[in-house]
Amino acid sequence: MKLKLLPLFLSFPILLFSQKFQRNTFEYEKLKSDHFAECDDNTNKELQNILVKIEENKSASAVSISQKLYENKNDCFGIFEIYGYSLFRNGKWLEGIDIIEKGIQKFGSVPELIKRKSDMSLEMAELGTSQKNIDGNSVFKADSLQYNEDQFKDENLRSALVDLEYLVKTYNRTEEIYYTAKIQQLLKDYQKSTETFKTLLDDEKFKNIASFNIADNYISLKDLNNAETELNKLLAENPKEPILYDKLTEIYELKNDKAKTTELGNKSIFYQNMPTDSDLQYSKENLELLQFFGSGENKAGKKLKKLQEISNQNNQQYTIDVCLMILKLHTNHGNGVEEKATEILKNIGKPAIEKVNNLFQSDVSTCTITNLADIMAKVKDENSWALMKQYLSSIATMPMTIIPPNLPEKMILFNEERGITEILTTVKPLLGQEQDNDDIFQAGGFGQYVYYSPLGKIKKEKLKKIATELKYTDKEFNLLQDKIK
Repeated sequence: MKLKLLPLFLSFPILLFSQKFQRNTFEYEKLKSDHFAECDDNTNKELQNILVKIEENKSASAVSISQKLYENKNDCFGIFEIYGYSLFRNGKWLEGIDIIEKGIQKFGSVPELIKRKSDMSLEMAELGTSQKNIDGNSVFKADSLQYNEDQFKDENLRSALVDLEYLVKTYNRTEEIYYTAKIQQLLKDYQKSTETFKTLLDDEKFKNIASFNIADNYISLKDLNNAETELNKLLAENPKEPILYDKLTEIYELKNDKAKTTELGNKSIFYQNMPTDSDLQYSKENLELLQFFGSGENKAGKKLKKLQEISNQNNQQYTIDVCLMILKLHTNHGNGVEEKATEILKNIGKPAIEKVNNLFQSDVSTCTITNLADIMAKVKDENSWALMKQYLSSIATMPMTIIPPNLPEKMILFNEERGITEILTTVKPLLGQEQDNDDIFQAGGFGQYVYYSPLGKIKKEKLKKIATELKYTDKEFNLLQDKIK
């Protein structure tokens, strides 16, 4: 009996996977209203606090609070929007969409609800059936939604397109025009996408990205000459933009021009790994230098020797650019090369700080942030201090997948009293927070220990003095002491 039933059990998942995913569609023109029921000031304050919970990666708490509002006072569209968004950010995608749609059914074609719905649809289309972003963490679960992957993505794109086309027709906002064109592109309607992108060519904010996507559409249509013309216009204004070289590489691959393909590919690699304000221009020599420090085949001792030779040349700007290139590359972590580059920049001091500050503001690893902050602490430039202060609070909500930078320690090295003051100001609202009962997502913000670790080296009397000036209560100071231990 059991063996005879086995094929049925084996086929059951296949039946599940073949389910067709369908989204509700609305005739927004028929749902138009002259007045949307907005929330009162007190409710708006509550909704704003819920959004703060979401930003702090505490979606379980956001769901709990917004659900009570929804159940007891669902008389304005904002409650539907924020409750639906809270569910969505907590990984309950379909439940969140359902609440947003109920809001549309109740209040009509509210632009905030339609925009939120389109944003959710785009995220679902991007991530598919096996991944969700929950509290700052990417969570993978194979086939957690029992739908065909491609059909699921396609349906969500089409749903978002309906929403955005209505918003564009009604409000003609450039951001929504851009996303409409992008979805048309993803759905392979390249001609329509190009027409839509062309309406953005006079918009200062969107003209370059529109031109780039027009070129991308031309490539898909095999109109390579027009594609190259668009990209070369962009390249004239943005000669260090690696993605432009990537797209030109695609064109020359299609033209079977191997020499040009290789050259453009090398330029892309070079500019991807070079700080944008570097004075190092693309050349065979500079590419080889990048590859030398970026390759794992060269031993650390060989790299350290080369770096010392560069430093000994007394060409200050060249040395600064090479050291910052090494820090941006982040392929020499733990072998002493990044530490050596950091030390050289600390010794150079003020002449390097502008480029150090610029790299600090770019998309670099948290380990690189630590090294740059070490240089900032030595040079003590006020622009650096402003950047460190601005970055400090972001550590509190870093997901568990990111190693937090030792920025607080470097701020104390920069200026002990000011550093302690900024750290205590940042952690004060964190001390009394309760953990969400939400399994692994409690680990979001686990890197907060870097706030407290350097405070352990400060005399208790000094901490108490600064805490008192910041109006710490005795309870808060005791909680602080517990964190430091």
